[in-house]
Amino acid sequence: MGATRQSADRTWVFGTSAIPVPEASAAGPELAFYAAHWTGRQWQVGLSGATAFASLLGAAPADLMSPAESRLLRRYGALSAAQAATLVNGTRAGDRLMLPWKTGQAWSMTTSDDAVAARPLASLAFSGGDGRVLAAGGGRLYRFCSSQAGAVVMVIHPSGLASTYYGMRGVTELRDGSVVEQGDALGRTGSGRPCGGAAAPRAEVAFGLRRGGGAVPLDGAEIGGWTFRERAKPLLGFAERGVLQVLPGGLLANLGPVPAADDSPSSTPSPGKKPEKDGAGPAGAPAPAAT
Repeated sequence: MGATRQSADRTWVFGTSAIPVPEASAAGPELAFYAAHWTGRQWQVGLSGATAFASLLGAAPADLMSPAESRLLRRYGALSAAQAATLVNGTRAGDRLMLPWKTGQAWSMTTSDDAVAARPLASLAFSGGDGRVLAAGGGRLYRFCSSQAGAVVMVIHPSGLASTYYGMRGVTELRDGSVVEQGDALGRTGSGRPCGGAAAPRAEVAFGLRRGGGAVPLDGAEIGGWTFRERAKPLLGFAERGVLQVLPGGLLANLGPVPAADDSPSSTPSPGKKPEKDGAGPAGAPAPAAT
């Protein structure tokens, strides 16, 4: 657990918590925000995804967080599984997420090979390219399990849906709650596991989607010009675009926010200061290896 901030009178606290991953597991950590209020007799505590969390944030003073940040966190905590599904599969207007690297580059995709994983896309990781990990969409940034080994970075997007990035090195030093834009630099691919879990076989970034109540299934998610699919027999996770399918181990080109166009992406800043956009605009032509 970590206390991100507290009110001036120290009666209100906002922070992050994580359940570490067993050493041999390829699963991602369970993440939650918490809000707490000291009444003078006891602490009232609420975790994201629970009613108490929204109630506490709604009553929290302005010196704990701004009204805009409070509204976004409450939206994240209240997002239902059905609402999250419609946001990622294009049924309703979502956050137009791209893949978490520079548009036009092709990175290798790996999916869960954990025998106990409930779904083939329960774990999704990317590696390759220039190694720079970018925000899949705009929103507010938070860190979990922050240490010298890195952190899990979460970006909560305007809809309330969040994207997560695990295993990075050189994580941005932006203050938790800072606003980032799509394409801003978050860090670089790495193999650190500050929240536990099996060691990564290569420098990569584990990527996922979350709501306050837990992980959001990636089956049917439209990200970066691709639709991610799961198949039961044989058990398989893959990405598709039209007639093209990319299986685990294959190269996936980031086509940017849909619809893709022919404009070239801009250059990337170094993490650690307020970054500029990199690759958030229309996509250029994918690398030859992508096809």
